Amino acid sequence: MGLFGRATLAFTLTACAAPAHAQQVVISSTAPYWKVGAADQTLSRACSLGRFGLADPQRYVARFTGAEGSGVLGIAKGTGLNLRDPDHHARPEEDYFFYGHGTSNCAVFVGGRKPSASAP
Repeated sequence: MGLFGRATLAFTLTACAAPAHAQQVVISSTAPYWKVGAADQTLSRACSLGRFGLADPQRYVARFTGAEGSGVLGIAKGTGLNLRDPDHHARPEEDYFFYGHGTSNCAVFVGGRKPSASAP
């Protein structure tokens, strides 16, 4: 095995040995997912454009299992925990819940805000 083969093997073994983050279910509810917080159209648009989102979409999740509005949402904190925010939209006191993260239909709900009349 040549030098390139050894380097590739060492990289592969190192990558496989690295611990993966376990998924943590932070919230489990039978309520519709959109009741988790106020919908934010500006953050949803930024998420759809890849400018506001989850650092690890599977790290922290909220599971909604009711007959109406079931889904799994990724969670990030405004303090930066699990958040990718290059344009600095986040507020430290807020929690962000992402439905459809990584798609053009991404919806961001903000925990702690009062819902507006236009929220679903």
